[in-house]
Amino acid sequence: MKSKISQTQTLSGTSEKHVPVSIISLLIMLMFLLATTSANAGWRSGYFKCAKTDIIDVRPATITEGAVTLGLTTLASVLPMDVADLLDSSEDITVFAPTNEAFAAIPGDLLTLIASDEDILTTVLAYHVVPNKVDPRRVRYIRKYDTLAGQTLFASRDRTGPMVNQSEVECQGYRTANGLVWVVNSVFLPQF
Repeated sequence: MKSKISQTQTLSGTSEKHVPVSIISLLIMLMFLLATTSANAGWRSGYFKCAKTDIIDVRPATITEGAVTLGLTTLASVLPMDVADLLDSSEDITVFAPTNEAFAAIPGDLLTLIASDEDILTTVLAYHVVPNKVDPRRVRYIRKYDTLAGQTLFASRDRTGPMVNQSEVECQGYRTANGLVWVVNSVFLPQF
């Protein structure tokens, strides 16, 4: 049986062994496959770990009462009374609630502008509300959520966990008397 590895003479007179291209290609493909599989394994383990996190039940609290209970004091303080009433009277809604730090990250002039105009504030807040229950932890591919503002949020995931509009969503969700609350690390700003 003849060996697939051939020997050739070099200019210096020594012989070299050459490995056929097909073996090199196979090794490269194998290395790529192993790297991709380990990356996907990390993604999948993070997906399942997050997806298996239990939703904490804070009932009988409503959405706005739940925001206060969760320490989302900035969100609770900027809610106009009519928006708070709408949130508390709606059934089976989902709110992506920004943290206090998310509000603090908005430049002061922009935050003042948003807070000073009730129509803009209502639109920004409505952009965080989906009129049905959704679970961003269960998203494997990009999914669209229509909001009360009439615009769309995009849910996806990266290696750290669920994302909505490029904002990280905490794996821990909260069930209130009238819907779900998911804490996010930034304020979503709709298009005007």
